[in-house]
Amino acid sequence: MTIWYDRPAGNWDEALPVGNGRLGAMVFGGIDEERIALNVDTLWSGGPHDAGVTDGPRLLDEVREQYTVQGDRMAAAALTTRLQGPDSESYQPLGDLWLRWPARAARHPAGADSASSPSQAGRVAGNGYRRSLDLRTAIVSVTCQDNGPGRRDILASHPDQLIVVRIRAAAGHHLDLVVDFTTPHHEIERSTEPAGRLVATGRVPWHVDPPHHGYPEPVRYREGHGMLFGLAVDVRFGQGRAEGRDGVLAVTGAPEITVLIAASTSYRGWGVQPGDDRDEVIRRCAAVLDAAADRSPDEITQRHVDDHGVLYDRVALAVHGAADSGGDNLSALPTDERVRRVQQGASDTGLETLLFDYGRYLLIASSRPGSQPANLQGVWNEEVQPSWSCDYTTNINVQMNYWAAETTGLPECHLPMADLIEALAQSGARTARELYGCRGWVVHHNTDLWKATWPVQGDPMWAMWPMGAAWLCRHLVDHADFTGDGEFLVQRAWPAVRDAARFLLDFLVEDPDGRLISFPSTSPENTFLDVEGRRQCLDASPTMDRWIMLELFGSVLDVAQRTGLGDETFLTEVRSALKQIPVPQVGRDGRLLEWSEPFDEFEPGHRHLSHLYGLYPGDEIDVVMTPDLALAARRSLEFRLAHGSGQSGWSCAWALCLWARLGDGQGAREAMRRMLASHIAPNLLGLHPPRIFQIDGNLGYTAGIAEMLVQSHRSMLRLLPALPPSWPNGRVRGLRIRGAATVDLSWADGRLAEATITGQRPEPRLLTVPANVSIADMQFEGRRTRIHFEPS
Repeated sequence: MTIWYDRPAGNWDEALPVGNGRLGAMVFGGIDEERIALNVDTLWSGGPHDAGVTDGPRLLDEVREQYTVQGDRMAAAALTTRLQGPDSESYQPLGDLWLRWPARAARHPAGADSASSPSQAGRVAGNGYRRSLDLRTAIVSVTCQDNGPGRRDILASHPDQLIVVRIRAAAGHHLDLVVDFTTPHHEIERSTEPAGRLVATGRVPWHVDPPHHGYPEPVRYREGHGMLFGLAVDVRFGQGRAEGRDGVLAVTGAPEITVLIAASTSYRGWGVQPGDDRDEVIRRCAAVLDAAADRSPDEITQRHVDDHGVLYDRVALAVHGAADSGGDNLSALPTDERVRRVQQGASDTGLETLLFDYGRYLLIASSRPGSQPANLQGVWNEEVQPSWSCDYTTNINVQMNYWAAETTGLPECHLPMADLIEALAQSGARTARELYGCRGWVVHHNTDLWKATWPVQGDPMWAMWPMGAAWLCRHLVDHADFTGDGEFLVQRAWPAVRDAARFLLDFLVEDPDGRLISFPSTSPENTFLDVEGRRQCLDASPTMDRWIMLELFGSVLDVAQRTGLGDETFLTEVRSALKQIPVPQVGRDGRLLEWSEPFDEFEPGHRHLSHLYGLYPGDEIDVVMTPDLALAARRSLEFRLAHGSGQSGWSCAWALCLWARLGDGQGAREAMRRMLASHIAPNLLGLHPPRIFQIDGNLGYTAGIAEMLVQSHRSMLRLLPALPPSWPNGRVRGLRIRGAATVDLSWADGRLAEATITGQRPEPRLLTVPANVSIADMQFEGRRTRIHFEPS
């Protein structure tokens, strides 16, 4: 459970992440200096705004007329751009904290480029250098035997809301330390206090355009406008002396130093302009530091380890006996060397399971109750103009971030997503009313800290997709189903599910065949060729929409039946609409159609797998219940992958989940191999081409591994439904299933050996097991059921 390296990080994709949900830090582990790149979850450009669209319902009518009366998809698509509002805003870096040892490095000039020094990157301290992240303790450690600071430990404490750096001198040494802060932002004010505190404030841009637009002056600062941030750093030491000058702290002659980092912003809520009181921002930081003043470094560390362990230790996965290239001691190799070996064709089962553990670690570090949800990069970002604004992309990416939350025992980490959905339901009600004249709430493909819900600027193939709200509702229902939390189902899930359904009831239109269709819509970010060979994106009820509509209306009726909620008039309307949703179709070639007609794909290997939503994360397609649809889904997946899909971390992770639902261990194994070989950085963070960090690939991969081992959808409990042949022996503890229960499994020689199911109220489920075993005996022990298996 350790990621480690024998050299400092040379750039971002080699640094190691720590986080407590609200704060994030990337640790570079330099020899002469330490760079700690800092983030705060509410530090975003901009402020609250609206779509700025007037006469939306009339525009919608014009769009529909162009399609239904004129038959002109292109004209309809062009008209949809008049329904677009401003782009979402961008998640911002706070800056870099630099820790330097003056005898070995010159002071880094304030405001200089914050990239790690090339000389640092290339240096390897052959005399005992090691940089590591222990996933069980969530502590990054750096040791360097030939340097004054012999050991550094860096952690992000959730209980104390601090980034903590503990530095110990090598034997026989004392520490001289300089603490400095740099930031790319404007309006910087900084000071130091004699007692050993560094304080800094600054302001982020008023607006940042996403890079893909290529606009001139994409980053716009405006004096007195934009979010403020504050940083306060305390330096603790026993023996030694401290001095502050020009916003820089210096400590001399200390055998051990602890650096405590607190950060805050002027964020006051998604519907309120950010505050403009620097003193207030610093007071928040000071209050956090003061609250920890009476705790020793050992106490702070132990509180952190205990808190992290409560979540992390719930699940454990171990795989044995696979034929790994290079023997059984691959963990003795630096992690980047193991990644290179896999890229060259070697197998490494330990790295496959380490990446599963890493996904759980990253979710714990980037999403905690009360924090913002994990964005495209979790809680870590170094760019002022990050790719895709480092926002919440709601046509796959933010959903994938949370696919593993319930199955791998992290329901608390799912709660920031529930908070986001509730806020979007408020914001999205205005968008539904102003753009479409509909009740309920709607979300399109992008949102941000300010809860934008309208179609953003750009090509309609990504902007004109109104199904985000309906998809997000699945997360609320899943959380209630996995936890058994009836109060959550009633008070938080039902209002959002009900009102998302109300939007669809108003938005859908009846076609000449009496079917209810969604238009305008798209299959997210994908396009097709019409009968004249022209590239098109708008469609009436593309297949993904159909799956989502079926799922949402089904959830309304299911929740209403379980809780007694919902008036009969509304439920009758939902039942009627459910019968009118067009059923997804299978083409002549046996593949599931992606669009309403058998159009040719413009890009046959497109990265999105939207038409397979009904297989995963949905469950309308099932290998047992709907084998014909499952076969069509398989053919679609095979075709898409054969033509180049899966060329990003998140796309590859989605394919892994789909193979698991198809019960195909070999397909799942190939997806794991591709992920490791092509879509992870040296620090194991997921990559989107060309080399852009996106965390969804990591978190989706973890979800896929869980699906390979246990599934609990459609009132069935499936044990080892997609075990890879390369995992013949292993065990897993603590995977969660619907009905508030956990499952432990062990297997040997490719056969299920034992299962233990533990739960307060185990629900009746049809148990399915691999064909190569049968039940030998079953024992009931209170809340626990043990099942032993034998070869069949």
